[in-house]
Amino acid sequence: MNRAIKIAIQGGAASFHETAAKELFAASSISTLPCSSFEELCHTLQSGVADFAVMAVQNSVAGPILPNYRLLAEHGFSITAERWLLIDQMLMALPGQQLSDIKEIWSHPIALLQCNQFVEAQTNTTSKATADTADTARVIKEQKIEGVAAIASRKAAELYGLEILQENVANELDNFTRFLVIAPTPSLKVANKVTLLLPYPVVRFSLDAVLDVLSTRNLELTMLQPLPSVHPGQPEAWVLEAECHNACQITEALAALQVISPNLQVLGLYEKAKAPLPQNRLNGCLSSVLQKEPELV
Repeated sequence: MNRAIKIAIQGGAASFHETAAKELFAASSISTLPCSSFEELCHTLQSGVADFAVMAVQNSVAGPILPNYRLLAEHGFSITAERWLLIDQMLMALPGQQLSDIKEIWSHPIALLQCNQFVEAQTNTTSKATADTADTARVIKEQKIEGVAAIASRKAAELYGLEILQENVANELDNFTRFLVIAPTPSLKVANKVTLLLPYPVVRFSLDAVLDVLSTRNLELTMLQPLPSVHPGQPEAWVLEAECHNACQITEALAALQVISPNLQVLGLYEKAKAPLPQNRLNGCLSSVLQKEPELV
């Protein structure tokens, strides 16, 4: 009998990462390994305890989670697949609580960002960042914390017996997050999407040449963003994502880009997932560098 595939996820039972893992590995038997942070997720994968990891990297409301791309680069991991998941953020509390009873709203910082309009509209409450959406619901239930509500999924409310005080509290009803499957070692294969890192000088001095490579091979640029800098000053690298219909176009484009930037780092070649929204509604993907603002280029 084949053993279950071990998948490291950020969060635990009823988390969005668990849901994404089950969808991404729908044809396999899996067991999820809960991690309290993305850093712990990466260490779990690198240690060999997990076979793969599932990691969120972009939200249609909050934008890209850029530090996660840096983690992928630092650990030498490889992206092998992606999937968009509809995020149903709900406000929940102990049974019998009313919205007027709530003094604090707890959730993961990305969830709070996705729902900041609702949170800020609750003038008599404060917010608190926690490690995970679903685990916050568990803590409220197990510790019987009154006056505190969690933002988490409907599954979390059902699992931990909390009452939903308000449905769909995200800034937009079309609230999607993109999750990646991460392998511990590089796995470069023929595919129709690429994620790579370009050194800052390449973007600073050779951006036109990079864009020309993509254009002449009919690749669509879907992300160009600077990674958060470890040291003050200019970013050290930019994350670029591009996709096409023909996998051969990616291979040709990579060969040309490696001439322009021999030190580029390929984070993954994989099959693109169908985007749930038009590109202009996938928040924060293309940097203003494309408008050639003087301070950037």
